[in-house]
Amino acid sequence: MTTATAKPQLDVTEAMKSQAVPATEWRRAPVSVVILTLNEEINIAEAIASSAWSDDVHVLDSGSTDRTCEIAQELGIKVHVHPFRSFGAQRNWAIDNIPLKYNWVFHLDADERFTQELVSEMDETLLEEPFEAGFQIPNKLIFQGRWLRFSAGYPTYQMRLFHKERMRFRDYGHGQREATDGKVGFLKSPYLHYSFSKGLYDWLDKHNRYSSLEALQTMQHTRSWAGFTNLFSRDAIKRRRAWKDLGYSLPFRPFVRWFYTMFISLGVLDGSAGWTYARLLAMYEQMTVQKLRLLKSRRAAAREDFEKDTTPQVKTKLFVAGDEQVDRLDGKLRTDRHPDRSQIEPVPAHYYMGEDEGRELGQLAPESSPWTFKEKAARVLWMLVAGPIFRVTFHNWYGLRVGILRIFGAQIGHGVRIRPTVKIEVPWNLDLRDSVTVGDYAILYALGKITICERTTISQYAHLCAGTHDFTNRRFPLIRDPIWLGPDVWIGADVFVGPDVKIGRLSVVGARSSVYKDLEPGMVYVGNPAKAIKQRELH
Repeated sequence: MTTATAKPQLDVTEAMKSQAVPATEWRRAPVSVVILTLNEEINIAEAIASSAWSDDVHVLDSGSTDRTCEIAQELGIKVHVHPFRSFGAQRNWAIDNIPLKYNWVFHLDADERFTQELVSEMDETLLEEPFEAGFQIPNKLIFQGRWLRFSAGYPTYQMRLFHKERMRFRDYGHGQREATDGKVGFLKSPYLHYSFSKGLYDWLDKHNRYSSLEALQTMQHTRSWAGFTNLFSRDAIKRRRAWKDLGYSLPFRPFVRWFYTMFISLGVLDGSAGWTYARLLAMYEQMTVQKLRLLKSRRAAAREDFEKDTTPQVKTKLFVAGDEQVDRLDGKLRTDRHPDRSQIEPVPAHYYMGEDEGRELGQLAPESSPWTFKEKAARVLWMLVAGPIFRVTFHNWYGLRVGILRIFGAQIGHGVRIRPTVKIEVPWNLDLRDSVTVGDYAILYALGKITICERTTISQYAHLCAGTHDFTNRRFPLIRDPIWLGPDVWIGADVFVGPDVKIGRLSVVGARSSVYKDLEPGMVYVGNPAKAIKQRELH
């Protein structure tokens, strides 16, 4: 992968010609500038120089350990320090606590630069005393000395210019969203963004943190089909967020992000810089996907522990005001901070598990999918491609159907005869030994392993079901217990065989019987549940 180069001088590229005039000679807009920093000694001087058109510039530092604050103070800038909790909280703190000269405020990151066109447009817009709460502003991403016009999706907008009495922010993923009842406007002129100004390692480090926040936000965010109605909204912000929400549901997210960046957004026209940037975005998606998968698995494990350790009538959780009891990164209940369990207050289950899951009397709340992504993809291929081909083959093309099953991981012996109308779920869980016969319309529901030994016959409409759910658990987890049928067994027409059942050698199960427990070898069984009526005799 190509290594990102340091940021070029402001007059190197076409995108930066707008800065040829010194910032001190630009038209002065009535705007206070707040520069947000954390260890930005490499950027802070140029960010301040870019803001020289304003007579009210502040630095809000999150606790830098380098010379960021010292450099800003040497340049005569007022520095304020506030510990960073989140982007939204930091921006709100600046609004509430920094003595700003003007009502209109621009929040600039240290790796961003003003352009003369933007300052002029702000000046013209604010002279008309607009009633908007704020303005979304596009940015030009500069990477490897060029503007990524296509691969960065220009124009993408950020809420940067706003009225301090009309705007607040709330956190969303690794960023923030505006929280206002006022109208939001748009400016056309962009600012410049040097996202790689501190090198590739810094970009990767930031996006490692961002991917953690993104995964947490995805876990907490409830998406609905109603939100997807904004996919084709005229509002570019709503449209972008709706497509982002849709992306959370897509398989192959890293590849989809790369393909979209390169070919849908035409990032290929950005040359090698676009190619490198697209791969970095795919890497970021991969980090988010893996962390989201880890969070889901740990939450499921925490819920299992929670179910085991509490009564079904009233669930409890650790609760002490002002402290967070659930570790957000690993989903485990934290008991080490409060060893005195007498201080624990009982809380209804829905505070921990969600409103529907916590009802004492109500519908069960099924667990999230127990299947891996690879299994899901294989099941889709089986359902849409191989299954239909399997069903349209001629009745005596046993070899072709056996070959299709083997491609999907089934273990098939010699001389196996399976009719084309047989319905098979999860073929890779099948183990059919030599000379097995499966009749028309039989169902092999192989959520768990189904083993059928030599010379066994499964008659038409029989149903072998190797899967159920734990109905005593509110999560309704899937149970995939195996079925084992010994050699020379005959399963009659329309017989049901449940999970975790073994049927011994030479047994016969009569038509329309149901089997829920192991059957001894060499007997004839009938009924629901199946009961032995006599010993099988062979002549």
